[in-house]
Amino acid sequence: GINAEYGDKTSPPFPRVDTPDRVAMATRRRNPLTGEWIIVSPHRITRPWQGETSPQTQDFKKTTSYLSPGATRSNGSTNPHYTSTYVFRNDFPCLLPPTGTEVPDEEGEELFQSRGAEGDCFVVCFSPDSDRPLPLLSVEEIVGVVGEWIRMTTELQHYTYTQVFENKGAMVGCSNAHPHGQIWACSFLPYLVQQEDHFQREYYGRKGSRLLWDYLQKELQKRDRIVEEGESWVAMVPFWAKWPFELLVLPKRDNVRRLRDLTSDEISDLARTMKRYLTRYDNLFSCSFPYSMGWHEAPNGSEMDHWTLHAHYYPPLLRSATVKKHIAGFEMLAECQRDLTAESAAERLRAADPENHFST
Repeated sequence: GINAEYGDKTSPPFPRVDTPDRVAMATRRRNPLTGEWIIVSPHRITRPWQGETSPQTQDFKKTTSYLSPGATRSNGSTNPHYTSTYVFRNDFPCLLPPTGTEVPDEEGEELFQSRGAEGDCFVVCFSPDSDRPLPLLSVEEIVGVVGEWIRMTTELQHYTYTQVFENKGAMVGCSNAHPHGQIWACSFLPYLVQQEDHFQREYYGRKGSRLLWDYLQKELQKRDRIVEEGESWVAMVPFWAKWPFELLVLPKRDNVRRLRDLTSDEISDLARTMKRYLTRYDNLFSCSFPYSMGWHEAPNGSEMDHWTLHAHYYPPLLRSATVKKHIAGFEMLAECQRDLTAESAAERLRAADPENHFST
């Protein structure tokens, strides 16, 4: 029958424990990185669900696609028979490299402003295997992926900002099932990064310490939102999480601003820590857990002492492998809201196995 807590047939109920989720009142939590407020309504977690269900993500199949070794891509280029992480320039880039041609904008029009947007876009195939997303790679293979992130962001530092990201799964709009990410270099500072830059700079000027470093120290004391901790990295559900099982990943060393600042030991521990929390993700609902993730590092330039390198993971799944959170209605028009508290989400992720992947 229908699960009384979830309203769907596939998901186990949340444990009935004495947690803040059982308190019948809503609160608002502030994201200090962006200034955004999030409504937390734990009493809504028991509402029945008769809305959309999505097909369960299947990413553990051997397939042939444009990203496969030796494949011919749609523009006629042929991939090499690569045996490790492979990077190539995106065939359908959002941004194009500078051409030397001035892009006109409407400087005099306050209500019709535009600016030129230049850049360079790359695809990062994590491995030659279409059936092995990151949690199924070895630690050594993930070190290779991180190495390519570092190499590319270093080579592209003549741009204002470089965004490393991954869309995993069709549920978040990934157009090719072969495990891969992207890197976009920008001639401008994107809006969301501007927000983080502003609030980190303001905090540093007022406190004399870094916002995310101070936040990490408090989370390490509280520990109720920490999901995974390695020698050099911590993954947690942030206090202000918008997405149900959102993660924030932070280094345990102060004054790490960019990926290229990492030591070899930190790179190795990042790979180990990533493999563990991504395995927890997949084991939570016994599926290839979809998400959008990305690294936020200091913009290229000087005077960036206020920055801390960090990664965001935004997974849409809410109640099961087939029920996702939608940003709509009040959330699109007024303010974002979540049912499950960050503390309960972290508890559920901690309970998921970090070592033995459900598919093996």
